[in-house]
Amino acid sequence: MVDAQSIPKRQVHKYEPIAKLFSVKPDQPHLLIPKIPRGIVVGRSSTCDIKISGSDVSSKHCQFTLTNTSGKEYLLLTDTSTNGTSVNGELLGKGISALLRSGDKISFARTSTYIFRYVGDELGNAKKSFFDDYILQNQLGTGHYAVVKEARDRTTGDIVAVKIFHPNKTKSSGNGGANDGGGEEAKLRQEMNLLLSTNHPNIVRFISHYVEPINEFSSTTYLVLEKVNSGELFQRIVNKLKLGQEETKAIYKQLLSGLQYLHDKNIIHRDIKPENVLLDITPRSAAHPIQTGPWDENEYDVRVKIADFGLAKFIGELKFTNTLCGTPAYVAPEVLNNNSNYTTKVDIWLAGVLLYVCLCGFPPFSDELGPPSMRDQILQGKFAFYSPYWDEIKDSALDLISNLLLVDPLQRFDISQSCEHFWFSESDDDMSQDLLSSLGADYLQRQASLIDPTTLKQRFTSELNFQEYT
Repeated sequence: MVDAQSIPKRQVHKYEPIAKLFSVKPDQPHLLIPKIPRGIVVGRSSTCDIKISGSDVSSKHCQFTLTNTSGKEYLLLTDTSTNGTSVNGELLGKGISALLRSGDKISFARTSTYIFRYVGDELGNAKKSFFDDYILQNQLGTGHYAVVKEARDRTTGDIVAVKIFHPNKTKSSGNGGANDGGGEEAKLRQEMNLLLSTNHPNIVRFISHYVEPINEFSSTTYLVLEKVNSGELFQRIVNKLKLGQEETKAIYKQLLSGLQYLHDKNIIHRDIKPENVLLDITPRSAAHPIQTGPWDENEYDVRVKIADFGLAKFIGELKFTNTLCGTPAYVAPEVLNNNSNYTTKVDIWLAGVLLYVCLCGFPPFSDELGPPSMRDQILQGKFAFYSPYWDEIKDSALDLISNLLLVDPLQRFDISQSCEHFWFSESDDDMSQDLLSSLGADYLQRQASLIDPTTLKQRFTSELNFQEYT
């Protein structure tokens, strides 16, 4: 029912209601929000369209305004108060607007709290919002394109990770025709359905996704993902300086298994790097006394989880490529050459760089290794296995890396060749053949005397901490 004091002289009651505010306090009435084109002013003043009491409520506390997004009418809530207006526990700030969804919790200062719901949604035929299903919790990370937060499933109580992309313009913003926008939206839905269908032990599981309108010009994408609790491969390398050969082999087998699954589904990751390889570690205990692999003393099992595949579809192909080229330590030469016709061979190059980093602790391409520049090193495929860092590494591993880091994608290994390489079947007792001589003079020209390992380590850490795609 409508508060008697919420119907002032303007006769707002003659307009049909568009939404309701359900009070969380039994002594406060529910409120109707009428569908008035000029908007609705809420506050303590008798001149407001809807009057609410409370000592901390401003005379004109906020305003509801009609807006149209994707052919549907929504309400924008704009804070005009001194003491604040909150939506789902987040303070808006004076002059800041938020597009409202059914189920939103709105607080006018501290004394008046309501649950917002559109009238049509009470019939149960409305598409569910992200906030209907999840409660946002702690922030886990932030980056240029997205914020990652922890969330709790309202039904099961399970904790998940949510990647919240910064608002994207919609087709109604005037950029491109409606047909183009619809086509892009269809492609996005198709890609998302593909990602949601993935099911592999070495890939972070996609649970769901939501596209939430913010206003008539933009929307936000929420990707709900499996939460992996043991950190990134990057941090493991930094902590240990480098990984042991058998440990690297065990981790790399899992990485290639996940990549093979993606490539078989024609999905290209395009951003394989230590930050995007997550680790799910099971501690060693009385219940798990025998380790599953060459792990640390306190570890029973280490499970690799590839994250952030298909990311370009959500942040935009052009922006993705441009940013990727801004951190070229991992980028494939065909990307630097602005070849947009990527194949799965891009992932193979990235996997080669990652394998190199795991085994020696620093990347194969760097300006500290020049001349030439890092860009030219990548374009020419110039890298080396420096002594003493590679002296104890088996030549079979060097052979694999050399076939992964071939400039010509046609000559570069594919995923099947990578998985079947003899490095994986070679035991500790096998004597490696001297393959260095077959790798060419470029690999032998530059030795460790040219390089300060401390500088390389610092370079590696600073580059990888630049998490552009978080």
